[in-house]
Amino acid sequence: MTTPSTSPTSTASAATTAAPASIARCVRQGKSALAGVVETRPDGWSYRGGITTLPDFPTTDGKVYSPSRVAIPPFEGPGRLALYETSPGSGAYLRSRTELSRNHGGKPIAVAVCGEATEVWRDDSTGELVVGWTDRDKRDVLVGNTADFTVQELVDAAESVYDCCG
Repeated sequence: MTTPSTSPTSTASAATTAAPASIARCVRQGKSALAGVVETRPDGWSYRGGITTLPDFPTTDGKVYSPSRVAIPPFEGPGRLALYETSPGSGAYLRSRTELSRNHGGKPIAVAVCGEATEVWRDDSTGELVVGWTDRDKRDVLVGNTADFTVQELVDAAESVYDCCG
């Protein structure tokens, strides 16, 4: 994990908490990926609630992290980090999110999550950041905001998604 002195700068970036030593980044154990947990998130942020299913995406559910109690919905925006998981794996939800970002003027930024080439989509008008990657038999999408995360911090959070029981 990068330290604040070497992280890309952002005008409103929260400090991230390093993952516990027992949680190695990008560890993928077992044949199946069960529900993940975002281990690297800003100080004081924790799990706040689940997103059961999404309209048009019945096999996609999610989790919301924030620094304090938040109403769910809304699932996303400043002060929230949302992890969406589609199982069995399908790129349909990620494609829908990147298309929304593209239509709203978002721009792709090439990154890698656990060695997998992908893109973070950044919408400068709303601050939304979206990244997606594959974890064995599921597809994950992480949505944050530039008010809370730099692109690198969002990638670090994505790489820390740990499936505790796979």
